[in-house]
Amino acid sequence: MSKVFTITEGLENMGALKTGGQGSVYKARRMGPIITAVKLLPTPIHSESEHDKHYVDFLNEVAKLKRVSEQPNPNIVKILSSGITESGSLPFIEMEFIEGPDLEELLQPPHEPIFTIKEAIKVADHLSNALAHCHRLGIRHGDIKSNNVKFNIHTGNYVLLDFGLAIMSDEQRRTSLRQAGAIEFMAPEQNDGLLLPQSDIYAFGIILFELLAGRVPFPLSNRNEHARNEVRLQHMEATVPDPMTLRAEHLPEGWSSEKKDRESHVPQWLLDMIAQCLEKKPDARFKDGAALQEFLVLHSTQTRKTGNITAAPTTAWQQENEQLRREKSELQKSLQQQTEQVQAKEQELVNLRVALTRKDRELQAYANRPEPAIAPAQRQPARRDRSLRLPMILLGLFIIGAIIYMAISNLFAGKQEATKKPVTTIEQPKETKAEQPRKVIGEYKVVNDRAYFHNEADEASRRGAYLVPSEEIIKALEEQGDFIYTEFTNSRGQTSKGWLQKADLMPLEEWQAQEATKPVQLTKIEINQQLQQAKQLLEQGNKDDAIEIYKTLAAQEVPEALFEYGNRALKAEHSGLDCNSAFGMVEKAAERDYTPAKRTLGFLYLFGQNQQVLRVAKYNRCSFDRDIVRGSRLLMQAISEGDSTASEILNDFNKQQGEDGDVQ
Repeated sequence: MSKVFTITEGLENMGALKTGGQGSVYKARRMGPIITAVKLLPTPIHSESEHDKHYVDFLNEVAKLKRVSEQPNPNIVKILSSGITESGSLPFIEMEFIEGPDLEELLQPPHEPIFTIKEAIKVADHLSNALAHCHRLGIRHGDIKSNNVKFNIHTGNYVLLDFGLAIMSDEQRRTSLRQAGAIEFMAPEQNDGLLLPQSDIYAFGIILFELLAGRVPFPLSNRNEHARNEVRLQHMEATVPDPMTLRAEHLPEGWSSEKKDRESHVPQWLLDMIAQCLEKKPDARFKDGAALQEFLVLHSTQTRKTGNITAAPTTAWQQENEQLRREKSELQKSLQQQTEQVQAKEQELVNLRVALTRKDRELQAYANRPEPAIAPAQRQPARRDRSLRLPMILLGLFIIGAIIYMAISNLFAGKQEATKKPVTTIEQPKETKAEQPRKVIGEYKVVNDRAYFHNEADEASRRGAYLVPSEEIIKALEEQGDFIYTEFTNSRGQTSKGWLQKADLMPLEEWQAQEATKPVQLTKIEINQQLQQAKQLLEQGNKDDAIEIYKTLAAQEVPEALFEYGNRALKAEHSGLDCNSAFGMVEKAAERDYTPAKRTLGFLYLFGQNQQVLRVAKYNRCSFDRDIVRGSRLLMQAISEGDSTASEILNDFNKQQGEDGDVQ
């Protein structure tokens, strides 16, 4: 049975989901009914100090990891927060909870033992998109395996999970992989403690091999160290088995003869891609997720165009794609260099902060040391003695004056006592003048994900304790620059004192005014009713009223309304949005997996420079950039979701490109 313990304030432990060598994943409830997943790392951090190397490494890696969620990606789990547990001192990262089975579960009964070609390509598309996003930001996952990729039952997307290994130090990562890593998915270089972008590419190849063949290339017979070493050796030396032979052995008996025949013809480019991913030497694989994704988009589009597994002849479009890919590769290389420079500067900043803290302590210790009994007869101490002579004289005069004052006061008090009792002096200790600075000078609400406490009104004094958005009102007792001082008591009676940054807060009156202007959130039933009403109005020719409904629902982030309101602005059916805002609204609908939005964006990216086609489709209000790779990918996603119009658009584009190539 899993150990039950407190994670952190505002985060309730609801029990373990899974455990492994890289830590455990727990189900959690945040501030009410919101369900999240929490990854606990196995190595405790006992000191939240900049002198603790593990703590500094943890903060640095989490900072990098948070950049993944700053640019949302539908195929990567969102990172919500991180910290240290209240009991056990274990570092943790909090992620969104993805509801649905993982790939390992989808390969087990009652599911079929292999994936169809179409679904395997979908997994490859989604997972390569996730890797491209991570690698562009300098993040290497390091623990990609079939139970770390989940199918989101609400969106239909495959999502990459569990970045626990990515935030470990190199030493922790090597130890974790050596003791309990998923050896079936580990690249040969990981046995030497190396973690490269190509290591993730290798694990990607293992997953695709498993989906098509029904098992991994080098399965683990049992969990003892001898068996693990055998698999390690196979990864480094053995030839990868033929996936088609294994696929033939695992074809489900329930499939018809026609389906078995169709599913036995895996495109050669897909097999070649897997083979390149599983090369023993990292340099022989795709260099990163972006290169893998480009290969996948290009060849999956060609397969759909030709209708068979043979590669289409080189066309002008393919040449243009190749040129774009080279340019993109150069830009990504430049971006990677800049990212590494920024990371180096961040590390320098951490080191400088640690050095500054150390120097401050040394100066404090120096200032508090006792004066020596005999001053040395050296020139430099002599100058210090002369510089201290005047303050010492003044201090002596002050002490003499204080003694004289006390003597006179006692004499005067004695005379008063002889005449009357000092009635008024009895009440003097009860005065509360010392409490005057504690009066409330302002009220605030926490608006950022975390409002950290500071020992002083200085960013460098930040502590590990923090507040999160809640119903509580923060009372300011003092104010210095960009900070306010507060004494906050939670529901358990625990009090936290310190300085909070104003940037993490909002004045109560401003917050209340903002809340008052927010539209009332509609229920799903009400949203569907209004969408249906808008469609009826369009059928009746009442376009203006329908657009007003879409505008209202778009403000509540309803995907269909985002698309309709933005798309109709692009077609000049209303002037409520400029071109950039309208295009951004359609993009937002596509990010929420609204298929018509993906189809429309794919069309605009492919035909962005073809004014004749845009005019016929009534998109002549705005200008659009051409992006063949992105447009093809969006249309492929729409096609995989059953959009036949997207298939027609892609076929028309490919046909046009072929004709243009013939003319040339």
